[in-house]
Amino acid sequence: MQQIDYKRNTTSAAADVSFLSDGRTVMRMNRKTRARLLGALSASMLLLAQTDGLRAAEEVKPGVKRCALLQSQLTAAVKSKHMVLSSRVKSLEAEAQQFCSQGKTAQGNRAYVKALNSLGIIPDLGTEHLATGEVQ
Repeated sequence: MQQIDYKRNTTSAAADVSFLSDGRTVMRMNRKTRARLLGALSASMLLLAQTDGLRAAEEVKPGVKRCALLQSQLTAAVKSKHMVLSSRVKSLEAEAQQFCSQGKTAQGNRAYVKALNSLGIIPDLGTEHLATGEVQ
């Protein structure tokens, strides 16, 4: 085992700094200081993780946006044309709302498209940017 030469240089009562003969610095802390430092580091890591989680939760998935877009198209078509919805269109709308609220957005979007097609309306899926390569 190698013998290490310590030159002691105390800076405070909470920490003890030693300089090794090879140029490295070693800092020893008492138990309270180490516990406080670890507590502060842990708290900052938790806060950082929580803010990242909040940012992820704020982002809206494309399927959810499309559900809202198709639902607004169906509502606008009914209001603007003063249509009376058939039972098939009403059931498709209810089914679509249920799927979208459960997170099954692909199925909900399909049901909305079927409902719009039943009314003779071509749905705008909001996918023009995919063909042109534009960023929304």
